Amino acid sequence: MTLIQYLDGVPAFHRLVRWLRLRRFLHLLLKIFPVNRTLPGSGVRYRCRDLETLGSAHRILAGKSYDKTVDPETVHTFVDLGCNVGLFAALLAHEIGRRDLRGLMIDANPVMIEETRWLLAANGLDQVVPLHGVVGAAGDGDMTEFYLQPSHLGSSLFPVDDPTKPRKGAWKKIAAPKIEIEATWKKHFGDVRCNLLKVNIEGAEENFFRTETIFLRRVDKIVVQWHKWLVSRESMERTLRGQNFSLLSVLRENESSGNALYRRK
Repeated sequence: MTLIQYLDGVPAFHRLVRWLRLRRFLHLLLKIFPVNRTLPGSGVRYRCRDLETLGSAHRILAGKSYDKTVDPETVHTFVDLGCNVGLFAALLAHEIGRRDLRGLMIDANPVMIEETRWLLAANGLDQVVPLHGVVGAAGDGDMTEFYLQPSHLGSSLFPVDDPTKPRKGAWKKIAAPKIEIEATWKKHFGDVRCNLLKVNIEGAEENFFRTETIFLRRVDKIVVQWHKWLVSRESMERTLRGQNFSLLSVLRENESSGNALYRRK
């Protein structure tokens, strides 16, 4: 556990941060002087322009949150739902050792999509398409409400705080376009298969699996993060079994969430 991860779970630290407005100051400092890093061996580049990205980079690129998900021989296409700043694409390019990946990267926070665009351009991943929008949203219309967290890591369709973590501030409501994955995939890539689907959409996972049944037929493997205060793994798994997926392994689990890997039977 890094120091940032430890402090993230201390309520008094977040109260102090809000009182001193440290988050705003540190974010401004990192935007002016971002932490730029290169992964050894592959030359894949990424940057950290806020405190949360520093922690995410450690979990995804060093902590192996997605260990066992990347097979260099079989992963050529992918979708990343809830892509944040694009670090999963950096992981794929690093592990696979190629820049000819094709895929979609989607996030409802427009600031995160701008960061993802930077990462893709910096690494020559020009066949990966970043898109601003929401998946798994119910109701009619082309737009839906979405809620941003001050930290940007907990943003969600549902403004419900994780009860296991200290509150970081008020939710901010925005409007975001709905995205239908099957139609979007066919527009960009035709009828090719999606080798790997990553889903981390803060509680809307089961909604997505229920509504995008046609797209799921072209998916080979799914790595999903479930959020226990909004959806249980058992409920989500029943939905995935109905779509002909079976559990390969639980990659990690803690009191509030977990990552699990599924494959088509």
